[in-house]
Amino acid sequence: MSNPTESTTQPIVTKRPYTHIAKAVVVGDAAVGKTSLLVRYVKGIFNPTYILTIGVAFHVKDILLGENVLRMQIWDTGGQERFGPIRQLYYRGTKGVLLVYDRANRTSFERAEYWLKEVRRGCGDVPVILVANKADLDVVVKPEEGQKFAEEHSISFVETSAKTDLNTDLAFSILAGQVIENVG
Repeated sequence: MSNPTESTTQPIVTKRPYTHIAKAVVVGDAAVGKTSLLVRYVKGIFNPTYILTIGVAFHVKDILLGENVLRMQIWDTGGQERFGPIRQLYYRGTKGVLLVYDRANRTSFERAEYWLKEVRRGCGDVPVILVANKADLDVVVKPEEGQKFAEEHSISFVETSAKTDLNTDLAFSILAGQVIENVG
């Protein structure tokens, strides 16, 4: 389990041919910052005015991890309940999951159990990283609560801020490393 306070390693984006390809999904309640986190990671930008994701969006990033180049296909899923049946279709073939909650919104954290069950049903026993997003806002859900949930479910934990770029690369790097270990 990981509970870093700041990003110390960043993945290297490369033009080398990829050695592995894997699909990952980003899940969590609506408005927890899934799209912001993903766009910050893939494009390096933050836009404070995203609209809710309708269904899913798709991004690709090649990541150099040691001798391996992982082509990560990352699916950003809509968090609204009405997209549940659609999300199930996109879970097929997933090799890793970022489960995101808003640390300034207790309800989004309380629903982490629901999301974990949904991805376990749809994806099986794949690596899951619990992400406490919006670390730039006042804390409502303490880091210790997120860490405890992660430990109870044998998953990793990272606090991020898409706005300030705190640990954004680290969250995806941990996921990429765990995916490589599993598909290796």
